[in-house]
Amino acid sequence: MKTIDPQQLRAALPDLHTTLKLAGLAQPVEVWRDAWGIPHIRAANEVDLYFAQGFATAQDRLWQMDFDRHQALGRWAEWAGEAGLARDRLLRASGMAQAARADLAVCSPEAQRMVEAYARGVNAFIETTQALPVEYTLLEEKPEPWQAWHCLAVYKIRNTLLGSFEPKLFRTRLLKRFGPERLAALVKGYPQGHLLTVPPDAEYLGPALDVEGLLRPLAAGWLDGVDLGSNAWALGGQHTRSGLPLVGGDSHRGLDVPNVYYQIHLACPDFDVIGHAVPGVPGALHFCHNQHVAWGMTHGMADTQDLYVERFREGGREYLFKGQWRPAQVHHETIAVRGAAAVAVEITRTHHGPIIAGDPRHGAAVAIADPGLREATPWLDAVRDAMAARSVADLDQALSRWTDRVNNYAVADTQGHFGYLHAGLIPIRGEANGWGAVPGWTGEHEWQGYIPHAELPRALDPEAGYAVTCNQRVAGADYPYYVGLIFAAQHRARQVQRHLLGLQEQGVATLAEMQAIHAESGSLPARIWVEALSQVKPLDEASARAQGLLRQWDGRMDRNLPQPLIYTQVKACLLARVSADLFGALAGAPGSEAHLRQLELELALALERGEEALLPAGQHWPEVLAQSLQEAVTLLQKKLGPEPGVWRWGQVHHTQPRHPLSPFFPEAAQHLDPPRIEAHGDGDTPLAGGYSHAAPFAVATVSVNRYLFDPSDWNQCRWIAPLGASGHPASPHWADQAQHWADVEYIPQLWDWAQIAAQGSCQQLEPQA
Repeated sequence: MKTIDPQQLRAALPDLHTTLKLAGLAQPVEVWRDAWGIPHIRAANEVDLYFAQGFATAQDRLWQMDFDRHQALGRWAEWAGEAGLARDRLLRASGMAQAARADLAVCSPEAQRMVEAYARGVNAFIETTQALPVEYTLLEEKPEPWQAWHCLAVYKIRNTLLGSFEPKLFRTRLLKRFGPERLAALVKGYPQGHLLTVPPDAEYLGPALDVEGLLRPLAAGWLDGVDLGSNAWALGGQHTRSGLPLVGGDSHRGLDVPNVYYQIHLACPDFDVIGHAVPGVPGALHFCHNQHVAWGMTHGMADTQDLYVERFREGGREYLFKGQWRPAQVHHETIAVRGAAAVAVEITRTHHGPIIAGDPRHGAAVAIADPGLREATPWLDAVRDAMAARSVADLDQALSRWTDRVNNYAVADTQGHFGYLHAGLIPIRGEANGWGAVPGWTGEHEWQGYIPHAELPRALDPEAGYAVTCNQRVAGADYPYYVGLIFAAQHRARQVQRHLLGLQEQGVATLAEMQAIHAESGSLPARIWVEALSQVKPLDEASARAQGLLRQWDGRMDRNLPQPLIYTQVKACLLARVSADLFGALAGAPGSEAHLRQLELELALALERGEEALLPAGQHWPEVLAQSLQEAVTLLQKKLGPEPGVWRWGQVHHTQPRHPLSPFFPEAAQHLDPPRIEAHGDGDTPLAGGYSHAAPFAVATVSVNRYLFDPSDWNQCRWIAPLGASGHPASPHWADQAQHWADVEYIPQLWDWAQIAAQGSCQQLEPQA
C-alpha cells in the first residue's frame, strides 16, 4: 500500500515568503498572510488582483481545485479508478463542462478578463513552484494547466449537485411502486403556523397540498419502462448600539477536506472586499462585506431542477414531443479509469436536457432540466458587480444576474438599510413538475421562462426590524409562482427569531450579543419528544433510568450531556420502524434522506397533535414510544456501557473529516485526515450538527463558516472556519481554527491594512522584467 511520510508532507509546502518575479503581472502585488494564514491581497489594479488571487489560492489549495476540476469534467475515475465511474457518467451526461464554456462566452469582457487573469495566476504557480501538494505524490500525477472556463466548472460542481433532482427521482420511484396515496401521506407541504421568511414575522397559513388530485392523472402507466442548511439574519439599526444594522450567519454543508470555502481579502482601487471564495473561482462570492455593504447567504431551497420522462424510438436516436418525433442529440465520450480499461459512454440530450436515468435504447429515460446546465448565463458578472456594490440597492441589482443555485441573502449597508433578498433563476411552471418526473412528450409541463428578479420575494427595511433566513419557506400561499415543495422546518428560524426579538427589547445589540445565536443548541422538536416520552410507562429498569434523565433535560444538544444521545437514538429507532413501513425496500435509496428529514418533522407534529396515521397499522403512540425507548437504551448500552448517566452526546456526535484520497490510500489517511472533534447541536439547532440517517450520529452537516459583520466598524467583524486556510496537511494552518470552531469561538476578521501589516507576513509578487 502506498503511503507518505512527514518529510514528504513538509516538502510539499509552498514558499510563502520569497519575493517572486512572475510573467503576467503589470505591477507589484502584496500578499499578506495573517496569524491564521488567511491571505489579504492588495494590488494596484483589478487584473493583477485576480492574478495574485489565483496564485495565492494555488499555493494553499491547488490539489483541491484540481479535485473539483476532475469531478466537474467527469474525470474522477482517472484518479479514483472504477469507484469514480458512476459519478463520472452522471457528470459527463450533465454537460457541466459545456455549460461552463457557454457561461464564460456570454459574460462581459471584464468578467472574462477576471477569470483569464486568475487562470494565469494559477498557472504561474504551477510553472514556478518547487513543491507540489502531496496528493500528486500519492497519485504519481502532475497538475495540468488551468484554463479560464475551469473556474466556472469548479463553481458548478460545488453547487449544481445541491439541487432537487435526487429527491424527485425518489418520489418518482415511490409513485411508481405505491401510487399517489403513499406520497400524500409522506409529503404534506409546509406546516400551517410555521415561520416564513417574507414578511419576517409572518406565519404560513396556506392549505395542505392536494397530492392525490395533482398526481392521480399522471399515475396510470406513464412511468412504465423507466428505470429509475444554513442560517443568516440581519438586525435593523434601530435595535443596535451603533444605530447601524448587523449581519450574521453560517453556511451548513458537508465538512470537506480541505473546507469548501477559502477565507480571503481582496483590495484594489475599485473595491476592498473580504469574505469567502470557492477555491478555483476568482473573487469573493458569498458571506462577504466591502467598504459599504455586507451580505450573508443561505440556500434558497427553490426547486429549479425538473425531470422529464422521454419516449424514444430508433434505438434512442429520436424522442417524442407533441406528437412528432424529434432527433435526439447523441454523442460518445471515453472515460479513462485508473488501473482499468477506459469506458465508452453514450450521452443523449433532448430539448429538456441531458438523460441522467434510464436507457433511451430501451424506449424510455429521464432527462434533467436545470437553469445552470440548460442555457448560458453571465452569472460571473453578478460576482464582480457585487464586490463593487456601494449599497443594498446596488447589491440587489448585481444579483439580478445571478443564476445557480437560488440563494437567500441577509444584507445590510453603511447607510442603515438592511433586510432580505432572494436571487437566482427559478423556472415558471406548474406544481406537478415538483413532485417527480413528468411526461416530457405531451408539452404540458414546459417551462414558461423564469420568475423576474423584481418579482422574487424580498424584505428591505422591514417593519419587523429584522430578517431571518434559515432555509424555511420563503413566501406565503398567495405568492403567484410555484417555488418548491420541500423546505427546512422552522425550528432554527424560530430560535434565531427569539434571540433577535430579545435583542430588540434590549435595543443595544452589538456583535457580542449576536454570538449567542451561533451558540444556540436548544432543540424545539426535542421538547415535543421528551414531553411525550416522560409520560410513557418504561418497559424495564434501564429505560426508567433513561426516562429520568430526559425529565431533567432542557432540550440543549450539548456534546457533554447524555440526554441528547438518548433522545436522538429513540427518534432514530422509531423513524426506522415507520420508514420501513412507508418506504419498503426504497428506504435508504438515493434521494430518501430529504424525505426522512421530512418524516421526522411530520412525526413530531403528529406526536404533538396525538395523530397516529403515520404509525404502522394497529399501533399507538404509548406502546411505540415505550418500545423505541427500550430499543434505544439497549443499543446504547451495547455501544457505551450499562449506565446512561455517563453517556455523552459527543461520544458519537463528532466531526469525521475525511480527505477524498483516504479511501484509496488508507495507509496515508493518518496524514490526510484532520482530527475528529466532538460537536454540539443537531440538524434542528442553529448551532448546526446534522447527521445522515445512513450513518448516525457522526456529524455530516456543519457550519462551514460563521461570520458576524458590523457596518458601523468593519474592524469589529469576526469569523471562523471548521479547519484552516491551508490545504497542506503539514501546514500550521491545516486545521488551526478547528477547536475554536467547535467551541463556538471566533478569530478577528482583519480589515485595516495597518493592522494586517503589523500582525502578518508579506510576500511580494513582482512583474518579470
